[in-house]
Amino acid sequence: MISNQAGSTRVLLADDDDDDRLLFLDVLKELQTPVNLSVAANGEILMGMLNNSTLPDLVFLDLNMPLKNGFECLHEIRSEDRLQDLPVIIFSTSSQPSAIDQVYKAGAQLYIRKPNDFTQLKKVIDHVISIHWRKKSFQPPREEFVLSI
Repeated sequence: MISNQAGSTRVLLADDDDDDRLLFLDVLKELQTPVNLSVAANGEILMGMLNNSTLPDLVFLDLNMPLKNGFECLHEIRSEDRLQDLPVIIFSTSSQPSAIDQVYKAGAQLYIRKPNDFTQLKKVIDHVISIHWRKKSFQPPREEFVLSI
């Protein structure tokens, strides 16, 4: 459910792929949790949004984006005092162990490999949005870092 009402979860999606952004929006429309979605088409836009507006409750961050990739964005987010506790969920097509290890060490909260199936995508996004991030901004153990539903 997309909502602009107070009390809705504020989600910022950083992804350069138009189809992936549209699919994410379609999923949110079907969820029961009210979500206020903002979108950044690349890493430079993401960082500008984070530095010039109210912070979201959580960020879904693609790794492969133009201008500034997700690795660079995550590093910047964790380097800035104001953004250090912001929950960052990596949302990528990559399943390379080296990429997963790199973002785990950099402080991301979860890693989601983008599912090809709409139902699976809906389950995983619903699960992540339902987590009480204000109470759980810590990073899980490495074996629980890659989320698969």
